Amino acid sequence: MLYPPFNYHYQYHILLKAARLKHVKNEPLLTSPSTAGPLNLHNKIFAIDNTDVDNVKPTEECHEVHNVDESDRLVGQLFCSRDQAWYFYKGFTREHGFSALTRTGCKARVVVTTTNTNDQWVISKSDQKHNHALCTPAMTPFMRSNRAVSKADIDEATTLKEVGIGTSQVMNYLTQQAGGYHNVGFTHKDLYNALQRGKAKEIVDGDVNALIAYFDYKKHDDPGFFMTYSVDESGALYNLIWSDSISRSDYTCFGDVIAFDTTYKDNLYGRPIMPIVGVNHHHNTIVFATAIIADEMSQSFEWVLQNFLEAMMNKSPISVVTDGDRAMHRAIKSIIPYDKHRLSAFSKCMASWWTTKEFDIQWRSVVSEFNVQKHPWVIEKGNTQHLWAQAYLTGHFFVNIHSTQRCESMNASLAIALKHKKTYLDVVHAIEDGISRMRMNELKADYLSSHTKPFQITKLVDLESHAASIFTRESFRVFQDELIRETLYRIEAEIKSLSYECQHYILSKYAEKNRKFEISFDSRTKTLICYCKKFETVGLSCRHQLHILKHLDYTYFPGTLIQSRWTNDAKASAPSYVDLNVSPEVMQMARFAALHSTSSRLCYIASKTDESFKTARDEMKKLIEELENSFGLNDSVNQSILVNNVRDPQRKQRKRKEVPKNKVEKKIRRCGYCNGEGHNKLTCPQVKLSLSTSTQPTSTDFFEDGME
Repeated sequence: MLYPPFNYHYQYHILLKAARLKHVKNEPLLTSPSTAGPLNLHNKIFAIDNTDVDNVKPTEECHEVHNVDESDRLVGQLFCSRDQAWYFYKGFTREHGFSALTRTGCKARVVVTTTNTNDQWVISKSDQKHNHALCTPAMTPFMRSNRAVSKADIDEATTLKEVGIGTSQVMNYLTQQAGGYHNVGFTHKDLYNALQRGKAKEIVDGDVNALIAYFDYKKHDDPGFFMTYSVDESGALYNLIWSDSISRSDYTCFGDVIAFDTTYKDNLYGRPIMPIVGVNHHHNTIVFATAIIADEMSQSFEWVLQNFLEAMMNKSPISVVTDGDRAMHRAIKSIIPYDKHRLSAFSKCMASWWTTKEFDIQWRSVVSEFNVQKHPWVIEKGNTQHLWAQAYLTGHFFVNIHSTQRCESMNASLAIALKHKKTYLDVVHAIEDGISRMRMNELKADYLSSHTKPFQITKLVDLESHAASIFTRESFRVFQDELIRETLYRIEAEIKSLSYECQHYILSKYAEKNRKFEISFDSRTKTLICYCKKFETVGLSCRHQLHILKHLDYTYFPGTLIQSRWTNDAKASAPSYVDLNVSPEVMQMARFAALHSTSSRLCYIASKTDESFKTARDEMKKLIEELENSFGLNDSVNQSILVNNVRDPQRKQRKRKEVPKNKVEKKIRRCGYCNGEGHNKLTCPQVKLSLSTSTQPTSTDFFEDGME
């Protein structure tokens, strides 16, 4: 069987396609005296196209003449416009197995002229003798004139591509949605070309200019949006950094510790992408800003840090975590000299909570065991151990960030969304999608922390309940882990001062009596200081402090042990000048999802009968026409945005294998229109010239088999 039986997907596709027709296609056909009614071709214009069979060898030498004896049916037909006549003739050619675009020297044609009344058009002459074989009904979908990718399909495909789905998978999805290859209306190559044309239009003035224009548009919708860039001597983009209002607001609350990394370089220009990230009150990664830099030299890092501080109202972080790059270290010391710099930790020896004395013993033991005392890497790490060993960093606030893994996780998500080398605009969209997911996760965590109660696991009900009401859910989970482990400790000694206001405690751990922990408690200020320094390093109480609170019968947390950045009210101090409302893009996506759900239900119900199908189709056409007319003037980008003139950087050249001497080099590709080199038909200057000098249609037009 050539065509599949009727199914829901097919009718659903027909309904959606019919609703997407342009207004010119909705104009009524006028009835000629020789016909009983208008010719309706709506059911003949939706079909599958898989290959381009119009590029067949011309058959001018063929002596066989193929007639389409339909002249009486065509001559005398009246139309409201020339475009309507062209649309009618395309349906006719499809029905009879030939294309109005086939160039074989065929003389078949119809002549359409205007009438003297009402500016109507009429078919005055028809010649349907062909010098080539006609396609069977099963082959007509493959003809180029019958293939078209609708705007709706392009938008849907673009959305799927933006989340990392390949073109082949997108084609499979659209085919399934249409009810099979017979109904989708285009081929995989057609879809690929349509997506490429759309991308080319986005960056018609250059990738960088398109990106800057996009940022200018963002500034219009988000007054708190920050963006700045620099150019090199040739006028090409050199460095770039941007941050939206929500990221800048987050920095005021959680900008005490930042981390950045430049390992991701998967773009057309091979430039490093540098996300500057931190940790919010839910212990989740947040992005403060993103930079694209020309190179990994200290000058580029200094430029980024200077402009980053400018965007963040010159508020410097307390600590910075990097991957150990020397240029980064020099830039940090130059721009933020008073912060604490930490290199990424990568082993137990680096992350364990030892004292400096314990660390030195373990380090010498490991170096001696493997006999690497003279290895350059070991010597370098030994000289910089104060930058990466937890023992030397204890007491400095790092919110439990030991490495740049949070940056690398973002790079991994970018690699999924950008499977191939992409333009800057693609990279920015992928980064924004990743940030949107992070913010959605934060909203979910806010809901869980504010509207649900965690499960309590100890008998210290009052203390645990108070902590649950203060801290976010993830912070409370960290607290519970420490609360469970406080039972492993006991007080060996208690020393009171002469004023009885300050007390000192010596704690020992179960089965490790040689390890002692000293804690001081000031009853006046209710301050607990533990010499493990975990509270000063992470911002949450350690197990030793919790053991003393239990010993002192505390049923609540003293304010000295509460850091606001880990509480539910951490963002209460966000500056009012930053707009924290949902972005217009997110709101548009939400409205689209709601309408898509409603329209799917409508299509399902309307497709049950032919009458309901026609009613829904006609009403959807009217609604689309009304909305297009009402919003037609608002689709263009704000004309007040200045046109930029920044050149794209030089693209990174791919490494190619050398061509063997005995192998013939690849043939030079030439333009199919002028036979010139260096361009194709789509970019041919002669084609553009001919299009710009073309004239308007006259009162008589020829629709030929061989003319477009």
